[in-house]
Amino acid sequence: MAMIFEKPIIHNGQGGNVVLIYGQYIIGNITKEDADISIEKIKNNSFAESEFNSVVFINDVVGYEFIPGSDSLIKFEIFNNNATSSKIINFQNVNVAKEAELSIQNQFKQLGFKREEIQLTPLQAAVSPAVTTLGVAGGGAILTWFAYNVDNYESTRRRIKWYVKLFNELSRTVGYVPFLVLTAVLTILCLFWLVRRMVNPPFKISAVK
Repeated sequence: MAMIFEKPIIHNGQGGNVVLIYGQYIIGNITKEDADISIEKIKNNSFAESEFNSVVFINDVVGYEFIPGSDSLIKFEIFNNNATSSKIINFQNVNVAKEAELSIQNQFKQLGFKREEIQLTPLQAAVSPAVTTLGVAGGGAILTWFAYNVDNYESTRRRIKWYVKLFNELSRTVGYVPFLVLTAVLTILCLFWLVRRMVNPPFKISAVK
């Protein structure tokens, strides 16, 4: 089988791990040591996809997309066994994700992929910050409610998890107001992000075969 990427490309991944691009594979969330071993196995045609959780076999890819400056990941669309699925490769940050996409675009172009920059509509741009805003507001509201009612709560369990105990002690010490204020501030910041994204929708990179 012809090597799509003849030389190994390694990008920083999450949690100190790396992303390896080599041969017919894009392998995410692996250690540098595993990347070195995988390079030798790919050279010797002895690499097994089942050894890792985050592997993209490039010949099965029918498209990919990501939002520069916003996404620290690239989402690949996979067609295999008459079914379409998605696989996500995570990178250290948005800058590394951008570098990674630039490092693969020429090879994917040679494979017949058409790369486009598509500007999102305001509603499309609002999805991610809207979900985050709802999560922050909802989670903060729940924590504030528990902090407000902490004196009325009495666990029947003999052993209480350390973080629950810490939260209870903190709530009794400072009260519910700090949780309320923090929730409000974070929610307002998320709303600013939401409005900013809707006013200036970002571009999405999309490549389709």
